[in-house]
Amino acid sequence: MPPPSPQLLHRLPPLAVTFVISAGIILGAQLERPAYAAGIAVLQLAMLVCASWTRRVDGVWVTLAVGTALALGADWAAVAWTPVSLLPVTVLLAVAFQAGAFAQLLRRDHAGIIESAGFTMILCIAVCGYTCYIALSRLGSAPPAMYSAVVAAGTAILAARAVDLVMPDPRINRQVTRGAFGIVIGTMCGTASAAYAGLVIEGPEPSHAAIGGLLVALTAVLTDLACGYLSASRRIDGAGTAPHPVIEIAGPLLAFALVGPVVYLLSAYYIID
Repeated sequence: MPPPSPQLLHRLPPLAVTFVISAGIILGAQLERPAYAAGIAVLQLAMLVCASWTRRVDGVWVTLAVGTALALGADWAAVAWTPVSLLPVTVLLAVAFQAGAFAQLLRRDHAGIIESAGFTMILCIAVCGYTCYIALSRLGSAPPAMYSAVVAAGTAILAARAVDLVMPDPRINRQVTRGAFGIVIGTMCGTASAAYAGLVIEGPEPSHAAIGGLLVALTAVLTDLACGYLSASRRIDGAGTAPHPVIEIAGPLLAFALVGPVVYLLSAYYIID
């Protein structure tokens, strides 16, 4: 049977978390790089814990250990490497993939080894996604484009979640407690906010900001929605579900992580253009 819609109290935390992450990424870029990296590390660890709790796979200790080590190493490389480049982060990501695969062999029980290895790799990419914000903050021309993209992602998730409060039906899927209207309206609001940010922030043109905002908003909303599918698949498998607040918070945390590489590519295009 389809799960009931979460209580109103359980739908409010993701709104607050989305606002805090958006403000933290933008305002934190004004701090010294080590302090900014420390704040990003907190988001990375919270994302690892909540996402792993939402879709608990066999050998979850591998995911947490490899992800934590990668977060510390990638953040250090983003702060200390000169000139600014994602090359050391990419090398560390490749090493993390190999370490995650090797660590699977150390498990006593090899059940679900393929799923565990794949999930570990996805979260490693998400960890490096947060590192992209640190690298962008060191580029003098990139922050304006980054701000527009972060505003688009935050607005898209906030609008989608807010619409779900008043219009939870029809659902995007009968097993996922997310409304179809929220997904569409959230993407549209994220695109519009990016275009407006292009007007008030000295950076990309509003037309370029709107196109980039559409890509960012769509990525953010769909990644946020993906956590609902992760929880549904776990419940259908008979493994139970994580608490609703954890599931709801995991969505924005994972969304901003996977938005990071998209923001980096859009900002790099803006600098080259």
